[in-house]
Amino acid sequence: MKVLLFSPDTFGYYKKIINVMELKGHSVDWINHIYVKSNFDRVKSRLMPSLTSKLTEKYFINEINWQGDYELIIVIKGEGLSECLLEKMKQSFSKAKFVYYSWDSLSNVKGAKGKFKYFDAIKSFDRIDCQNVENLEYLPLFYSREYSRKVSGDANNKYSAAFVGTLHSNRFRDVLGMASLVEKNLNKPAFTFFYYPSKPVFKVLKVINKTFRKIPIEEVSFEKLSVQAVSDVMCDSEVIIDYGHPDQTGLTMRTIETLGINKKLITNNKLVMEEPFYETENIFVIGQQDEQELAEFLTSPYVPVSNEVYQSYAIENWVERLIQC
Repeated sequence: MKVLLFSPDTFGYYKKIINVMELKGHSVDWINHIYVKSNFDRVKSRLMPSLTSKLTEKYFINEINWQGDYELIIVIKGEGLSECLLEKMKQSFSKAKFVYYSWDSLSNVKGAKGKFKYFDAIKSFDRIDCQNVENLEYLPLFYSREYSRKVSGDANNKYSAAFVGTLHSNRFRDVLGMASLVEKNLNKPAFTFFYYPSKPVFKVLKVINKTFRKIPIEEVSFEKLSVQAVSDVMCDSEVIIDYGHPDQTGLTMRTIETLGINKKLITNNKLVMEEPFYETENIFVIGQQDEQELAEFLTSPYVPVSNEVYQSYAIENWVERLIQC
């Protein structure tokens, strides 16, 4: 099957999706879902889309192979795709099925609901959005090959806890607070890595944003860790810390990756308690349990989930469910 995929380039996840699709025999063309030549463009396209709309439209017109005989067109998030462009694509690729997927809460994706009428299937990682939007299918995120190492707890792990993520809201303060508690309980250092995509924008935020003002710039990296480096750190840690955005209710990629490597998880998302893989021995939900329960959680053994549940979150199964329409 010939596939056209629009998606963010976030941490190279699109490459993993394409790889699985190609292994299944599909031919895939990929286009970034927004017009971006730099991290600054990325920020502008999100905060000031009207300034980039004409460039974005021209970008897509030039990038799309209008002679392509596509059978399936997949849009992940699709912030840069206007309704006008989707209408043109529906006319040009009249034989193709259109699938929409969001790995962000719809409240964070401007205009997403208005585009649903162009798609044969609409799917999301956000359980709450799926409960509130008719025909929106729940499809949680996945773990990939790098995170499918079935490792168990190891007293020789280098770190007590690991956190790797992008700065937002109160994440810096909250993560460091939890990491300190874990370090104290396990008497082992924690690993924390805070990323921000643009140094100039971060410097502006330090002036205008009260929360960012308190974050030392030397504690922030403007370069991403490699996928392998993140995986290695996580596998060398007792527990993984996950702090989702306060405006996002879907389970993060990190949550599912933690399942993939059979590690314990500390998270602020209570909706994880509704997932088939939830076990109190493996997952500590901030705000639902106290500090004494945290100490007990950290010293109890990991309880492996069933193989059926484990495999259901693998990227191969995710791709199969994504392309169904």
